[in-house]
Amino acid sequence: MTAEHSSLAPLLAVAQATLSDRAELIEANAGFLRLLNLTEFPLNKTGVGRFFIQPHFQALLNAIPDSEGLVYEGLLTIGEYAEQTCTLHARVWREGAWFRVLAEHDIVGLERLNSTVLQLNRDYTRAQVELAQTNLKLQATNIQLRDAQKKLVEAEKMASLGVLVAGVAHEINTPLGVSIAAISDMQGKSKALAERFAQRSMTQTDLARFFEGVADSSGLISRNLARMGRLIDSFRQVAVGARSLEQKPFDLRECLDNVIRSFGRRLALGRVELQVDCTERMVATGNAEEWAIIFSNLIDNSLKHGFKMREHGRIDIHAAQDANGLRLDYSDDGNGMTPQVQARMFDPFFTTDIQNGMGLGMHLVYNLVTHRFGGNIRCTSTPGHGVHVQMEILEGVSIG
Repeated sequence: MTAEHSSLAPLLAVAQATLSDRAELIEANAGFLRLLNLTEFPLNKTGVGRFFIQPHFQALLNAIPDSEGLVYEGLLTIGEYAEQTCTLHARVWREGAWFRVLAEHDIVGLERLNSTVLQLNRDYTRAQVELAQTNLKLQATNIQLRDAQKKLVEAEKMASLGVLVAGVAHEINTPLGVSIAAISDMQGKSKALAERFAQRSMTQTDLARFFEGVADSSGLISRNLARMGRLIDSFRQVAVGARSLEQKPFDLRECLDNVIRSFGRRLALGRVELQVDCTERMVATGNAEEWAIIFSNLIDNSLKHGFKMREHGRIDIHAAQDANGLRLDYSDDGNGMTPQVQARMFDPFFTTDIQNGMGLGMHLVYNLVTHRFGGNIRCTSTPGHGVHVQMEILEGVSIG
């Protein structure tokens, strides 16, 4: 596993390994090593059959493979009887003297657990508020409440992080599983064709079908790997917004104009009327890349969602500075949002178009404005009457 891939390993809820028929560990990813409580891959040919609790490794060895080489599919318990064990959803294939194991954690269960923690935290918050109102005059009680509320905020952050990581793993598992299945199908077809070739029974039709199947599987793998790449890139941008980037003067209007030009034909065909009300030269001290991310996601949201199934749309952008900082108004006359959608628009992995989006764009905008810049962002919208996003950057960006 390369350094680039190893940095992604903690996000994946997947354990993968290859074993010999003597239960020797041939190769394994970080997820599988963690199940065995190993910090690194063993140098000697260590037998790991004892870690297979249910089913036993001997049962896998005795199982008869199906046409695709699959010898087991279901729950797999791995660990040691005297230590910690883990039960995962797994599939095991046999290829000659090798066994390939692919197992994944139950992400749905993890999300359900995180939701339960969040609900318990909300209930605890209500109880603390009631207690504060009852004992408002008792200074000692107030100090205890402030300490409890601080711990509660930290618990909320950890629970939200768990939901975020679970969402990434869940999104990646789907294209990863499809890609692995496609590769397995290609391997099976290659093996079958090789057997026909060795027996001198291969026909031109067999070869044509093989090429057709390989082309279909390759296309499927390519599309799903591209989808994984887009998801990882979006998640990387969220991480970039959380760290401090280089701060230097830049022209905010020039940054906005560059973003608009980057949309090319999507804005240049006359379908969208875009009006910008911003001083020709508005020099800000901050990071132009972060502001480009904000402008790009706002415009992209209008094009994808606001003007979907519409022949024409209008976008208005107004930027102004005063003694307190920068105020930015963004609005479109698109399809608008229902109250339910508006309430969740800043949530990670929430999208109304799951086929064309991953729901990280507005979450990234929210993080940059509120956490990175220490500002405020709010949105008003009604179905059929567009959206209006207002941002106030009171610190972190100086205008001059």
